[in-house]
Amino acid sequence: MESAISLKEAVGGGYDEFWKSTKRYVVCKGSRASKKSTTAALKLIARLMQMPLANALVVRQTQATLKDSCYAQLQWAINRLGVDKFWKMTVNPLQMTYMPTGQKIIFRGMDDSMKITSIAVEKGHLCFAWLN
Repeated sequence: MESAISLKEAVGGGYDEFWKSTKRYVVCKGSRASKKSTTAALKLIARLMQMPLANALVVRQTQATLKDSCYAQLQWAINRLGVDKFWKMTVNPLQMTYMPTGQKIIFRGMDDSMKITSIAVEKGHLCFAWLN
């Protein structure tokens, strides 16, 4: 049996309201080094693992910067939560797959906005968007 991870230990203080929010739109605000991306990444991974039909789209201004920013942050979150054995991560295409259910995290840049139209997933629904 795997042990539970303390939210306070994984995230730190200051984002309790963000983490527990059930609102449709949640904005994570703060200054530089305020743990915005860290907290958003942890929440996205946790929510996907709790919701077996949910998938996510991660969008950044340019495709070229995704691997070293959002993708790396989500890799960190997966490792921090100790669930890396359940995730398959590929760079071509840039995506992450939750192996038990086949859920996906898809990454796209806004430099070619036509690539964002009509994105479909194999299983479930596209439920989450992380706009960085």
